[in-house]
Amino acid sequence: MRADKDEIRARSDIVEIIGTYVSLKQKGRNWQGLCPFHQEKTPSFYVDPSTQTFKCFGCGASGDIFTFISRYENMSFVEAAEWLARRAGLEFARRGQEEEAAKKSARDLIYEINAVARDFFRKMLERVPAAREYVQQRGLTHEALTRFQIGYAPDSWDALLSFLTARRYSLQIAETAGLVVRASSGDLIDMFRHRIIFPIHDEQERVVGFGGRALGDVQPKYLNTGETPVFAKSRLLYGLPFARRKIAAEGRLLLMEGYMDVVAAHQADFSNALATLGTSLTEEHARKLARLAPVVTLVYDADNAGIKATLRASELLEKEGVQVRVVRLPPGDDPDSLLRRGDSAAFQRAIDSAVGRVEYQLERIVSEADQTTEAGRARMLRQIVAILASVPVRVERDAYIEKVWRFHPMSGRGPGIAKEMFHRDAEAYNARRRGDAPATAQEPSPPPPLPPPGVGYRGGSDAESGYRRRDSGEPRRERYRRAEWRERPRPMEPPPVAEVAMTQEERAERELIRALASPLWRAVTLKYASADDFLTPLARRFFLFVQARAQKLQSEEANLVEMLIREEEEDFSTAVRQQLQEFNTLMANVPITEALIQGCVETLRKHRKHARLAELAQSLQSKTTLTEEDQERLREYDRLLKEVKRPPSPPS
Repeated sequence: MRADKDEIRARSDIVEIIGTYVSLKQKGRNWQGLCPFHQEKTPSFYVDPSTQTFKCFGCGASGDIFTFISRYENMSFVEAAEWLARRAGLEFARRGQEEEAAKKSARDLIYEINAVARDFFRKMLERVPAAREYVQQRGLTHEALTRFQIGYAPDSWDALLSFLTARRYSLQIAETAGLVVRASSGDLIDMFRHRIIFPIHDEQERVVGFGGRALGDVQPKYLNTGETPVFAKSRLLYGLPFARRKIAAEGRLLLMEGYMDVVAAHQADFSNALATLGTSLTEEHARKLARLAPVVTLVYDADNAGIKATLRASELLEKEGVQVRVVRLPPGDDPDSLLRRGDSAAFQRAIDSAVGRVEYQLERIVSEADQTTEAGRARMLRQIVAILASVPVRVERDAYIEKVWRFHPMSGRGPGIAKEMFHRDAEAYNARRRGDAPATAQEPSPPPPLPPPGVGYRGGSDAESGYRRRDSGEPRRERYRRAEWRERPRPMEPPPVAEVAMTQEERAERELIRALASPLWRAVTLKYASADDFLTPLARRFFLFVQARAQKLQSEEANLVEMLIREEEEDFSTAVRQQLQEFNTLMANVPITEALIQGCVETLRKHRKHARLAELAQSLQSKTTLTEEDQERLREYDRLLKEVKRPPSPPS
């Protein structure tokens, strides 16, 4: 039975449902318990059955049953509505989907036959000693096997086929679901044979496909279900239904490469781990991960393929405003092997010491460079400059230059000069890429000839390196001191700060950052804006930083700047304080008002919608026929087009 939001709400008892998550006790006409959204010892969470709403007087969380499920299970509204509808024996009626009713019916049949296949594979695992022995050798516990519903496909061409036939399931549906395939003779055979089977679930915990790990030397080692009406590798994440709650609680997730990595991580209580399905991270994956958590920690293998995958994933995630951290595993190890040895503490230390994408790349460049030759050092220098150029904000770039300035040819003349040279080279690199570098500055300022190994490149001073001029026993440092009497180098001064022309969106973002920093306007900004409204990753992180500490900041003794100073990530703290100082200087004469804040939010949201419209138009204009996915994009395009044409709401 298809039902709308009101019908689903009427069929969902809010006390009964929330009571499965929270221990509730009746108090008068309401029910009371400990809030699941913040830590507390005295109950301040109330559920009102008459209005079918909940309210926490400690943290302010409130809403109806849709809000509760969305927030607790980290789901979107549509996902929560579908979850509640299935629980009530209904089907959520989404607008514009009437014409897809037949297709939905076909998908439901695929979900059903996939569930039957899953149960078959699980029984086979219990019955086949070789399969049980393998999972025991891999250290999988009974709890992990049950939670992830892991099974075994027998070493037979038609074991599942015969099982489905005997129970009169449609073989056409089985073929559409990718459970059976056509052999060269034209006969149907099982897709998975002699493999450990990992069921793959969607966000609603429905089995949409399978991954199989070969037990013998058969290739490929891992085999996935092919593309079906319900299975698309580019959108699915292994382990998501089991990790969603921990991700929501911690605000971060671990992204891994393989099924076994995820299972081993959950088994060791790292239950915020996910993996892609044997494929590299896609843009759709990145967008989904960005909605799940603001911080993604990459835990890929340390081989060449893993390093390439790490760098590509980092770039895609950073485009979506995600803060990326990279775990450096010991050579030859992966999460599964490390955790299988029982070394959870070492794995936790690796996560705690994870670094950002830029620092990770710089470490790789330095460790792999040939610093014994002039050509090797020059190549390393060019690569370092290219990476530094990917950090557009000077104050953020400072933190990375601090780690590599010793490798610049000018480091022998002191850190200040070497650091400034790296800044200039990075800015010149970006200017050349944009094609707007002036004719007099087409190349970075040429440094003096590269010094021999040990001078400047290895992090020590000339005296420490022991390098001396061949024709004299005088250390090079002493010669610099004598040279200062003849020609003392002029100190390098930073260029004067000039007001840069800003776009309307950039100015709106800066105004909101100023408002967030203002005790008078902070609550108003948090009321109207969200992290997704901001353009830059730094601004989004600052919004989330303030939002997480909103209650503490209400105290008269609270000081935002002191909180930033105490922040563990010094790079973030420094960058934000630098921006606040700059924005307050440039915009000191612009008064902050509630109308200004609303206008800034409206400007940024309109900009985001226009950007999404352009992205959708580009992806659709080259299509001659539209798939189901393209139809969904077309509906999104039409909806956004109507929204941007609609006049803005007047300020309240």
